[in-house]
Amino acid sequence: FFFFCAGVEIMSEGAEQERRIVNIVVKPCDGVDPEALYKKITETVTSEPEYKLKWDVCKIEDGKIYTSFTIALEADFDEEVMEAIECMEDEVASQAITFQSAME
Repeated sequence: FFFFCAGVEIMSEGAEQERRIVNIVVKPCDGVDPEALYKKITETVTSEPEYKLKWDVCKIEDGKIYTSFTIALEADFDEEVMEAIECMEDEVASQAITFQSAME
């Protein structure tokens, strides 16, 4: 089990944007390359621009993708990210949130 760390982002106006960190695990469908799937996820799951979704480190272990992302605290990360991944049903067998927390 592992955790990823990320800092608070400074917005152009000088105010800090409160962020949330979320760790997830994604299991690809049989025959789907996990590295290619991770690349597709990070390129297609982008959220609304004001939420500034940022993908962090990725670790592939036993065919599963372990990764984390940060997103604005006010964003509904389940709708912005998790549902978008769920729609990749031809490539994603399952997904789960392993940790999430507001960053202070």
